[in-house]
Amino acid sequence: MAHQYITDLPKNITEYRKNQALIAKAERENVILKRRIQKLENLDEYYKRGERAKRAHRLITKGAAIESILPESKEMEDADFYQLMERILSSAEAQEVWKAYLNAHPPLQEEGGP
Repeated sequence: MAHQYITDLPKNITEYRKNQALIAKAERENVILKRRIQKLENLDEYYKRGERAKRAHRLITKGAAIESILPESKEMEDADFYQLMERILSSAEAQEVWKAYLNAHPPLQEEGGP
């Protein structure tokens, strides 16, 4: 029995080395894949931040337009301002103006849309 183990020793050593090489290769590939995942996550966060920044800029710009037309709105409480805007924008005249605008300027399709 011991004789068999001794004769199989070179085969076992070779197999062990092959397995070690496979493990090392798998570990290197794992590191590479983890880096790729991190890069993709970073890219996703970058795009999300960009979209938030664009939205913030748009809201600030439009809010500034309202303040320039209605300077008194700067002093209003938020709830009062929202109530006023809702009342103004829900009027029949505002709805007609809005529909006319949309007819003349259809909303843009988002990228990748139909």
